[in-house]
Amino acid sequence: MNNPDNYEHQLDLGSIIQIVFIRVPKKNRDALAKIGKETDNFFRKHGVSKFVYRLNEKENITDFVNISKIISANDDEDVNLEILSYRDVKHVEDVMKAMQDDKRANELYMESMKIITPGSIVFGDFSQLKAS
Repeated sequence: MNNPDNYEHQLDLGSIIQIVFIRVPKKNRDALAKIGKETDNFFRKHGVSKFVYRLNEKENITDFVNISKIISANDDEDVNLEILSYRDVKHVEDVMKAMQDDKRANELYMESMKIITPGSIVFGDFSQLKAS
């Protein structure tokens, strides 16, 4: 089903999307959510759209391998997905510089590193494909 409102929103997301997968012990779910609310404010202040999701199912379906298997998630871990939307490469650079210079952003980063599964962050920056 094609929802025209959703399609219009997708067109406005920006030309660079950063996808981040994070494994976190389920016992730390609330603590990470609290940190996430504060980082939402930072990103919003700098013009970044941020969307956060939690993986529902961890089972493979026929020929499809579930992402939890690829990033080695255990049963006692959540797999979170963050999608960050930037206008362009310069916007990404500007936001990363602002984050490095922001004391609270650095504190939040250090707090989150203490509660996520060590070595579990998988990310990538994707450029929008243009219609030919």
